[in-house]
This record gives sequence, structure tokens and C-alpha cells, in this order.
Amino acid sequence: MRHSTEMPSVWVVIVNFNSYADTADCLKSLQAATYPELTVALVDNGSTDGSRHELEEQFPQVEHIRSDENKGFAGGANQGIRAALDAGAQFICLLNNDTLPEEDFIEPLVERAVATPDVGIVGGKILYADTPDIIWFAGGRIDRHRGFTSHRGQDVPDAPAFNKPRYVDYVTGCLFLVRAGLFEDNGLLDESLFMYAEELEFCLRVRRAGLRCFYEPRSVIRHRVSRSMGAAYRPVYYYYLTRNLMEVYRGHLGVSRFSVTVFRLGWHLVVCQSYMMLRAHRTAAAPFIAALWLGLADFMTGNIGRCRHDWLEIYGGRS
Repeated sequence: MRHSTEMPSVWVVIVNFNSYADTADCLKSLQAATYPELTVALVDNGSTDGSRHELEEQFPQVEHIRSDENKGFAGGANQGIRAALDAGAQFICLLNNDTLPEEDFIEPLVERAVATPDVGIVGGKILYADTPDIIWFAGGRIDRHRGFTSHRGQDVPDAPAFNKPRYVDYVTGCLFLVRAGLFEDNGLLDESLFMYAEELEFCLRVRRAGLRCFYEPRSVIRHRVSRSMGAAYRPVYYYYLTRNLMEVYRGHLGVSRFSVTVFRLGWHLVVCQSYMMLRAHRTAAAPFIAALWLGLADFMTGNIGRCRHDWLEIYGGRS
């Protein structure tokens, strides 16, 4: 932890759940961070594998926050956000525990936010850790007609086109710098979503408040996510994302669960996606397709919160 009176204070909030190796590597990377006014907070989200104790012993300089239960990504992150607000942080940066940030990744985010008053949330360039010349995220796009969200540049080689700063529809929670006052004025992440799409929901909330989201490519991190379908996105991911995207759009569009708008979103997010999965992966797609339909069913019946389907839970997720 380094302190200076010249730069805005930043808290980096990381959530760990039974993931010692990834979290330890992330924290080691952050030890080299060059930002002079930086505090790193690690929220243990009810881990049961002993990782909490190991990380507390190995990284005593980090602010350790404990949860007795798994509250999902949103619930875990909110614990860190509250601690940052109580400490008077000016900016709060959510960072996935399976990332490896460059040592100077914070400075461009803060510089952009300070220099651009209409920007409330800033994200950076995210590359694959195992193929660091390939883009994972270079700004978020929202297809409001079909309901899909997408990463600009995903799976494309890094190129000068991705070095241009720009306004974007949303920023991924993998690297998500927010003016602290926005949490005070607009509330924290929506814990009813449990995990996935909570950053999208918050971005939409901030945009309704009159501020914008921005992609700052000078900030670079690497993300340990596989590019293959089976390893990168498990069925539980498709369950939460389908259910939560529909819930987020329903809330922000102000429509009922049985509206024409919801029917259109369900058609694209579930029916069309099931067909594409089946064509591409045949029988191997069965658990993924089942997850899509379970997500739709739980959305329609208002079953929000932690997934209640045990077979999906065993596949894990980001919490």
C-alpha cells in the first residue's frame, strides 16, 4: 500500500471464492502496481478450501474482509465497496481475481475519469493470459433488440484499432473503475442477480443518471479465461446470464415478464442460442441448452438470487 497527497485515492476490490492460486497470482501482480495512492482489498466470499487463511498469511498488507457465506459476486464485491466508501476512497476499482494486471494499469483509468467529467465508469484493454496478443475485451456493446451483450474485439489479434479511447455501452466487471460517489448516489451492485450481469445493470443505472462508460486502452490486464466453450463458460454461466439479462432489461425497460419485449428477448437469448449450440456442438451442448431454458423458466417465475439447481452449481462460476 502506497500513499501520496497528490493523486485521488483508489481501492481495488477483489473477490475470492475457493481460488487460492489465481487470487495469489493476482495479488502478486498488484504488489508491483505503481499508483501512489492504492489500497487493495480482498473479500473472501465464504471459501471452504482454506484459501482465506493462506492468503491472509501470505499478503498481510492487503485489507482482508471476510464473509461467512458465499454471497455471489455482487454480494462479495459490495462488502469491499462498503469498506472503501467508509475509508473515504475517491475511486473504487473492481478487479477479477483471475487477472494479471500490468503495473501501471490504474493510472490511465484515473486520468481518464479525472479528465472527462461525463464519464462515471472506466474499463481497460483485457487480453487473454494464455494468448496475450489476443483481445478478450475492448469495450462493451449492447444489442437492445436481441438482448445480447458482446465484447468488442473478442478473439481478434490486438491491433492499433483497439488503441483508440472511446465511449462504450458498458464496461465489464473484470476491470471496472467507478467514481466512489456513484455508489453513494445510485446504490451498490444488485445482489439479487448473485453473479453475472450485475456490472451491466450498474452501467445502465449510471447512464440513466446522466454519466457514460468509457474504454481506456492504455490500461492493460490479462485474463485467465480459456477460449474454448467448455472451459471458459460452464452451464451455470449460461443459466445466470440468461436469467439476469432478461431481469435487467425488464427492470430498465419497465415491462412485465409477459410482455412482447420479453418474448422477443427470450426468442433470441434462449431459442435461437439453443439452436446454434445444437448445430455447433450436438449432444455435447445438452447441459448448456438445459441451462438456458432453466434460466428462462426461473426468470418467468421470478426466481432470482442464487441458483437453486444443484446440478448446475457443481459446475462452479465466478462467485
